Amino acid sequence: MNKLMTSAAASVLALAIGTTSADAQAQLVGVQALDDRITDIEDRVRDDQARAEDSARFGNQQFAPGWTGSLAMSFSANRGNSDARDMSLAGRFNYNVGQWNHSLGLGLELGRANGERTKADGFAVYDANYYVADDFYVFGLGRVESDRMPENRTTDAFVGFGPGYRIINTEDAAWRVQAGPGWRYNHDHDARKSTNELGGIVSSRAYYRVSDGIFVTNNTDVLRSKIGTIAENDFGVSIGQLEGLSTRFSVRTNYNSANTGKKTDHVLGVSLVYGFR
Repeated sequence: MNKLMTSAAASVLALAIGTTSADAQAQLVGVQALDDRITDIEDRVRDDQARAEDSARFGNQQFAPGWTGSLAMSFSANRGNSDARDMSLAGRFNYNVGQWNHSLGLGLELGRANGERTKADGFAVYDANYYVADDFYVFGLGRVESDRMPENRTTDAFVGFGPGYRIINTEDAAWRVQAGPGWRYNHDHDARKSTNELGGIVSSRAYYRVSDGIFVTNNTDVLRSKIGTIAENDFGVSIGQLEGLSTRFSVRTNYNSANTGKKTDHVLGVSLVYGFR
């Protein structure tokens, strides 16, 4: 029995040492860094495809009641030829009760290198919906970001609210629109100067399922204030899980009346994920 336990312990130790050695080797020759970059690309592609589906298109029935959420943190420190420390913290929390849906996102990024601050950014986003009826709801949204870097010490915030209405709400098609007033605040800490402006925001979210695994979306947002008009339209066609292939084609148009050059930009996007075994 002792021999068996000793053998098992030795096997576990050998496996741990082998795994650690492999990780160290991958880090040393640069394999790990490239693998991390591959993972980042995969995450961005999947995020692009997930955004197209508009998780709120069918109303509050889809949300489980109570609290849900996630929290992530990363920290790294380097001593030697350079002295650097980086920390990132992010969390997303949802609370759903009755006719209310709440979503709160928080983020913090800090960094120092060779005695100088390289990153100091904190931000939060909040989105709430109250469903008066199946087709009618009231929304509130807000965001705030504070950048404490010496060359750009600013705080920027936006708050908006208003009514929303689901014009179409079926399994194959969904279309909702919402609009309301908004307020933007910006403060330059170095210049000790603050600006406030009132505006309005109009949004549209349209979804149509052509067939199993194929759907079309068109999302439009327009923000109007005394400074000018900012608009974005994102049209996309998504093809999911077609023999292991998930693809999205999109055309995004951005308009900013305050731009001194071209006021409109067009971006063609293609995201593709192919899995096999």
